[in-house]
Amino acid sequence: MRVSFEPQPVYFMHVPKTGGTAFGKWLHVNYSRHSYIDLGVPKLGHLTQETLHSFTCYHDWHHGRGMFNLVGRSDLPVITLLRTPVERAVSEFYERQRAFAHNPATYHEEYHQQIAPVIAQPLTACIDQEFVRHYLTNVQTTCLGKQIDYAPFLKGGAQAAAGNSMLRPYHLTDQIGQSDHARRLSNARAWLNEMPVVGLTERYAESLLLIADLLGIPVPTEPPRANVNPQRTDPAMRYRDQLAPDVVARLEELNRYDLELHAHATELFEQQWARYRAKPQRTYSIAPRLRIPLRRTESRLKSWLRRTWPGLVEEVRRRRTAYRSQQRRR
Repeated sequence: MRVSFEPQPVYFMHVPKTGGTAFGKWLHVNYSRHSYIDLGVPKLGHLTQETLHSFTCYHDWHHGRGMFNLVGRSDLPVITLLRTPVERAVSEFYERQRAFAHNPATYHEEYHQQIAPVIAQPLTACIDQEFVRHYLTNVQTTCLGKQIDYAPFLKGGAQAAAGNSMLRPYHLTDQIGQSDHARRLSNARAWLNEMPVVGLTERYAESLLLIADLLGIPVPTEPPRANVNPQRTDPAMRYRDQLAPDVVARLEELNRYDLELHAHATELFEQQWARYRAKPQRTYSIAPRLRIPLRRTESRLKSWLRRTWPGLVEEVRRRRTAYRSQQRRR
C-alpha cells in the first residue's frame, strides 16, 4: 500500500453531460480549498503561468488538451468520463434549454437569438436545426480532440488585456478545421490512451472505484449527483427508450465519431477494470478522511446559521469576495 498525507495530483478533463459536475464536487471535497481549481476561460484572466502551476486538483470545464498543455505539468495524471453518445446528446439538449432559462444574462445576444426558436421545443421538433445540431454532434470527440491556444487568456495576455466579453459561449478558435472530425477523433483516441483511468457514465460506480484507487481518496457511500436534468427522474432511465427509432437513428448518425470514440473508451475501461480487480494499487491518503467530516460539520453549521440569523452567511461571503477582489487588483 502506498500512503500519503494529501491525495495524488490530478487533472480531470470534464466532457459535457457525462456526470462530470457531480464528479467534480466529489473531487473538490477531497482536496484542500487552495489546491483545487475550477479551470475555465474566465478564471484564466486572474491567473499567471506561475499561479496556474500551483494547484493539485484541476477541474477542466470542457476545454480539452490545449488547457492541459497550458498548465504544463508532466506529473498530472489525466482522468475523464465518457457517456453513450445518444444519451449524452439528449441530455445536452435539455441542459441547453434549462441553463439559458435559468440565467440568460450570461449569454451573448447572438446566442439569445439562436436559442429563442427552440427554447420550449421538444428535441424531435428541432433535431436538424443548425443551432441544435451543433450541440448534438460528436461533442465528446470535439472536446477531447480540439486544439485551442489558451495562453492569450492568462492574466496579462492579449485576450485578457483586450477585455473581451466573457459571456457564453466563448468565441475560441480551434486550430483544427470545423469539419475535420477524423483528425479530432485521432487526437481524442491518442489522449485517452495516455490516461490511467477512462471512466464511463454508465459504469459510474466502478469508475469511482478506479479513480479512488488511483488517487487514494475514499469512495462515496452513494454516487454523487448534480446538474441532473429534471426529465431524468430515475438514474437507470435511458433517453433512447423514450425516443422513436428514427430519432435514435438520426442521433447515431450525427454522432458517428463519438460512437467510435466511446467504443474505444469502453475497451480501455474494461482493461483498467480487469487490472484493478486483479491487483488494485491500494493508494491511501490521510487528509481527505479528516477533511470530509470537517466540511460536513461546517455545512451543517452554515445551515444552522442561515436559519438562526438570516443573511449572516451571505454577508460574510460578500465581504470575503470583496476582499479577494481587492487583493487581486493589487
